Amino acid sequence: MKRRIFPLVGFVLAIVLCYIYAQTRGQFPEWWRNHAGGILYVLMGIMLSYVAFPKPKWILSICIGVVFIASALEVLQLWDFEPLTTLRKFKVGAALFGTVFRWPDFPPYVIGGVIGYITLRLIPGEEVRS
Repeated sequence: MKRRIFPLVGFVLAIVLCYIYAQTRGQFPEWWRNHAGGILYVLMGIMLSYVAFPKPKWILSICIGVVFIASALEVLQLWDFEPLTTLRKFKVGAALFGTVFRWPDFPPYVIGGVIGYITLRLIPGEEVRS
């Protein structure tokens, strides 16, 4: 049960932090204002993925997979594909798929992956068994 509750709480917390971040980001220093959302975005993905697949031996794979997917979505912003362009016109589409490709967005994805990995490894009773 802990395997699903803690990551679910983490997922909800990440959503709340994303909302707070979106409302207050103008008050942060430039790097945080422009890139901290990527950290939270990856954390949400990791926590949600672990709720769906709560196997301790998959923690590393989940974290790497979510960072890879976030990075792939970043690269997709270079592609002028009409359905994606249409989706990006909506708030949810812009939040999920992004709107502008930026190289500096990649380090926050990795930071979010590392934080997600450490967080999941700290869940009580989450020993990795082969």
